Amino acid sequence: MITMGLSAKEFYVKDLVIDDEYGTISSNATIQEAAKKMKELGVPDLVVEEANTKDVLGVIADFDIVQNVVAEGKDYKTANVTTAMYKITPVNLNDKVTEAFRRMRDLHVNVIPVVEDGKLVGVCSIQDCWSYIPDENIDEIGLIPVENTKAAEFWFASVSSITAFILGIILPLAGLVGFFLTSQADIMSLLGLADVRGGNLVFYLFEAHATDFFVPIINLAERSGGIWIAIVIFSILLLIFGFLALFSLIYSSFSDARRIKTGYIVRVVIPLLTVFFMIMEWILFSIGFATASQPVDYSIDPIGFTLSIISMILFIGAIYRDYFFRQKKSTSVKANEVPL
Repeated sequence: MITMGLSAKEFYVKDLVIDDEYGTISSNATIQEAAKKMKELGVPDLVVEEANTKDVLGVIADFDIVQNVVAEGKDYKTANVTTAMYKITPVNLNDKVTEAFRRMRDLHVNVIPVVEDGKLVGVCSIQDCWSYIPDENIDEIGLIPVENTKAAEFWFASVSSITAFILGIILPLAGLVGFFLTSQADIMSLLGLADVRGGNLVFYLFEAHATDFFVPIINLAERSGGIWIAIVIFSILLLIFGFLALFSLIYSSFSDARRIKTGYIVRVVIPLLTVFFMIMEWILFSIGFATASQPVDYSIDPIGFTLSIISMILFIGAIYRDYFFRQKKSTSVKANEVPL
């Protein structure tokens, strides 16, 4: 479960899921002993406790061993864990999450110990804190009021981009919906084939076929060149950028929920290029039929055209998802948990 949800409410460490499956090591242990214990437990860090009092002294991480011991040429068999650990003041269960986050951020570390009545009860990470940091500015832009705008935007972008990818790219690729309908006899004549057949030929992303006839579009490119070569190239680009758009929209919306910045290219440019290639696919097919060396009787596939329009709208909606949802004016919003 990944917790998503930023609201106006202030959260405390006790609201987090405290990791109680932590590892500890005595302050009189060596670096080698710490490394062995990390390997045994399968963890990247250990809480260092005072040998006699069990008071928390700090945390030693695998990175600390590399940076403060190995890189400096110290003897890991004799060097004490206290020489490599980082010192951080533990937080209590009633401390604010923002305070735990600040302490880790200021030291550029990932883990902070959690104590109760002076006794260690677990650890929390900086990732645990991200989703519980309250919004400084309430999101008031959008049409639909929701308790958790970032979670709503994540699901909207994910569902919209997946649906758009299936409708606009996968179905034409699989030969389930087409772009244009043409006379089968016209295309066979264009290919220089003497066998004249009746019926319609449906053009898909990389091929055209009817009940008993199949022709890859690359064959038309070899025969007629020019515009048909461009169609093949744009079909390849549409497929590539469709995959990239699907990934970038889900990734950027997820990153927004985790307060991770993403670039304009990932958020907007790649998905818009996908829409551009979809539009160009229709335009290039039209030009190809209109400028064919021999007259071609053609018409738009109404189902394919409708699904393509829906796909483009969904991609654009996923890009500008911020305008669909706004924060409900409430100070008692709980963080949502979104299973991934």
